[in-house]
Amino acid sequence: MRDPIEFGGYAAAERLGIPHATGGIGWLIPAARRRAIVGPNLAALRREHGLPDDPDLATLDRYLGLVFQPPWFLGPDDDVPPTTHFLRPAIFDQSGGEGLPAWVATLPARPTIYATLGTISNRTPDLFAAILAALRDEPVNLILTVGRNQDPADFGPQPAHVHLERYVPQTLLLPRCDLVITHGGFNTAMAALDRGLPVVAIPLGADQFQNAARCAALGVGRVVGPDERTPDVIWAAVRDVLAEATYRRNAARLRDELAVLPGPEHGVALLERLARERAPIGAR
Repeated sequence: MRDPIEFGGYAAAERLGIPHATGGIGWLIPAARRRAIVGPNLAALRREHGLPDDPDLATLDRYLGLVFQPPWFLGPDDDVPPTTHFLRPAIFDQSGGEGLPAWVATLPARPTIYATLGTISNRTPDLFAAILAALRDEPVNLILTVGRNQDPADFGPQPAHVHLERYVPQTLLLPRCDLVITHGGFNTAMAALDRGLPVVAIPLGADQFQNAARCAALGVGRVVGPDERTPDVIWAAVRDVLAEATYRRNAARLRDELAVLPGPEHGVALLERLARERAPIGAR
């Protein structure tokens, strides 16, 4: 079993004639783009190990693909091989001993917004500053996590309705929230939708632009583009998502669809079956 974009294990399995599977959030980009990205190098790798040519890259997904995301989060042009099985995402929880801060229980009865830039894109202090400026004078509760590698005190004193923390477990915090401001990371987007929460996405790089675009296309949030990261634009997006009930209704519908996807235990059963039968397992 390998990551969808790891090919050493694939080549070894192909040479030994044993079944192989992928597991992750998928690499189901259009076939022509995938051939352009890895086709030449993969062809050279196959020749090096005495394997026949595979110009269509059909052998990459020959047996089984476990994709921990809902099918509706794919792009409209993404390809889904017949051996693809969609599983419920495993929502990231605690990475330490943290719990909910005591002040969470005393938040006043008004919209509560959680803002995060994840654990990789979080060294973007200007964007944190823009989010803080956008909501500093608004009638909301703002909870902003800056990551363990930053000190909340570096952002200066905040008004009483603004709370800065290094890290708070999302599975504990999100049930108390009304909206998530996110950089568009896959895990945060799935965590928000798992709770039926709408989002304001401010993508910074990598797959975040695609994730943000899918949230907008699914009607669960607004996107703030690279040239729009000002306090005024951020607050306008937050105000719109809070005021328009359609965003929350769409997020609640997707939450219910996420809940009925098979979980990781189904993926284990499929892997065991592949080991026994050594034959492709198509999705029904």
